[in-house]
Amino acid sequence: MTASSTRVVLADDDVLLREGLAGLLERSGFEIVGQAGNPSELIALVREEGPELVIVDIRMPPTHTTEGLEAASSI
Repeated sequence: MTASSTRVVLADDDVLLREGLAGLLERSGFEIVGQAGNPSELIALVREEGPELVIVDIRMPPTHTTEGLEAASSI
């Protein structure tokens, strides 16, 4: 599988960081198929889009402790 065929979902509550990472990945040939700002959005996007790669911030709302890590584990 090449980078150009890799479908990616990004999850981070910091919009600027998420958008910046999306831009870098797109310029490197990855296809960003979705972005999420919280764990429930992330899980819904993964179910809908079926990406090959998910990049997740482990500390997400509401408590900014392990919500992202728990979402990644469930994926």
